[in-house]
Amino acid sequence: MAWSRRQDGAAAVEFALLLPLLVLLLFGFIQFGLAFNARIQATNAAREGARLAVVGIDDWSDVGGLPFWQVVESQAGGSISNCSFITDAFVGGTLTVSFDYPIDLAIPFLPTAPSSGTARASMRVEQLSAPGGPGGC
Repeated sequence: MAWSRRQDGAAAVEFALLLPLLVLLLFGFIQFGLAFNARIQATNAAREGARLAVVGIDDWSDVGGLPFWQVVESQAGGSISNCSFITDAFVGGTLTVSFDYPIDLAIPFLPTAPSSGTARASMRVEQLSAPGGPGGC
């Protein structure tokens, strides 16, 4: 019986020592999951924007009632910046849509967390769009 008395609080002390590490891991997984979801959504928005452009757009300021970059921004689920639209002006050429999107990571003890990511999609031009492109975002 004397042996069990010395071990009474050992499990509680071990749990108290490991709890901060476990909580840090849990919230780190959650934050990286949110960042990965933002990346997937932004990449999908770039792909959808490229798809819109390769099938031909007659008016860049009216794509389903909104300007082109606003349509892409709504698909991205947040603000976008540093938009770029590069295309070969012939059928069969390559069209590339890219933009930066914010990443809101709040991970303690990680001071160099990235604050933005870049989404990019390239596709083959199927039909020529209106000249000039969508401009900046």
